[in-house]
Amino acid sequence: MSEKEKNVMERLVKVLPELSDFDKGYILGKVEQTAEKRREESKEELPVA
Repeated sequence: MSEKEKNVMERLVKVLPELSDFDKGYILGKVEQTAEKRREESKEELPVA
């Protein structure tokens, strides 16, 4: 994890309890979207045998 990602995570941990349920759901959706994108990118990098 990069330093930038660590900083974002630290800020989220502090702010998340204060957010509305809508905002929490929005952030969860964005995180899931980013995770899926990274999974797809890593699949493309694997050599096909």
